[in-house]
Amino acid sequence: MDAFDELDDAALTDRCAAMTTLQRRHAATLALWRLRAPLLMLRLDPEWGLHRTVVERVFRAMILTPGEEESHRAYTEAVAEMVSTPFFTDPEEGELDSIIAEVQVEAMAELEMWNVLDELSAEETERIIRRPREVSGWLDSSMQDSLWDHPAHRAHEQYLATASGQGRGADFSYYSACNLAAEAACHDIVLALPPAAGLLGTAAGREALALCEAFSAELVSTLAWQHNLGH
Repeated sequence: MDAFDELDDAALTDRCAAMTTLQRRHAATLALWRLRAPLLMLRLDPEWGLHRTVVERVFRAMILTPGEEESHRAYTEAVAEMVSTPFFTDPEEGELDSIIAEVQVEAMAELEMWNVLDELSAEETERIIRRPREVSGWLDSSMQDSLWDHPAHRAHEQYLATASGQGRGADFSYYSACNLAAEAACHDIVLALPPAAGLLGTAAGREALALCEAFSAELVSTLAWQHNLGH
């Protein structure tokens, strides 16, 4: 599959509709995993009252074996602790004071929605998958508007040159292309998993998590770089 064909609205809609309930949950979990590192590796606003260990517990509980009572209890307890913090109970109004906070809030909004969705519909799954696409597009635009070249801009150009030789990579900027490549690879893995398998239960599932973890770590490095420049 050409990863960049997945950007087509109809293609993604059809793919989400064709997935089983468990496959949708895996695909959405992996999309959120691509936004995970900015919550765990960068400073959270102290006024949110939200410690990164709480967020980590929620993410970890999301990938426990589906359907097991112990897994469900661990997730329920982790989410209950997360949503009891001021970030959720007494959200602040007004503009966010940093680009890092903007990305973190986008990710936290999806984690909160996840709590109320027992079974993900095709539409809900598609919305979650689009979230890292939106963050990637925003980050690409921000880098293009910067007066400074990203420290890894030559490596980014080389990646895009390679991607364009394999499909439609030339149509996208770096983070959008990387996210779409990870997204498509994860969808292929999810569709090939045994029906009752969790993401941690197979080598392929762990590979998908690692792909998303690597992308998420790259987001962190660029967000930190932009923050240090005062963007």
